[in-house]
Amino acid sequence: MIIDQLENCERYFALGERFKKGFEHLLSTDFGQIPPGKYELEGDQLKVAVQEYVSKEEADSKIEAHQRYADIQFIYAGEELMGIDTLRDQQPIVPYNTEKDVSFFGKYDYKIRVTAGMFTVFFPQDIHMPGLRSGEASNVKKVVVKVLL
Repeated sequence: MIIDQLENCERYFALGERFKKGFEHLLSTDFGQIPPGKYELEGDQLKVAVQEYVSKEEADSKIEAHQRYADIQFIYAGEELMGIDTLRDQQPIVPYNTEKDVSFFGKYDYKIRVTAGMFTVFFPQDIHMPGLRSGEASNVKKVVVKVLL
């Protein structure tokens, strides 16, 4: 997993051409003008979801992991906590759904605070619970780039 400021994203272009294109899209797009929704950049290989929501309590969230895609999660506005961990010997509480590329888990060990201008990258060996409130609830606008591995 990676946690950084978007201004440093060029450091991660070496992860591959799709990561580079995903980061370039984040750098070049004014998401204040983009409504929530799902958008394709390169068909099934590079997809974008623009989300707006109010950060929530942990009881209203799920811990997830993906197998086919990496997530670049960019906070455009607001802030949230994310529960994170590396996938070791945890067993899924909801088995892997091939169609949705997700499985759900029961626990994590760490939390990070992610604010506007920051991004995270989650790989298949990472579990994450995004969208958690950090103190008071926050209005969040997030962009999730799904990168086919």
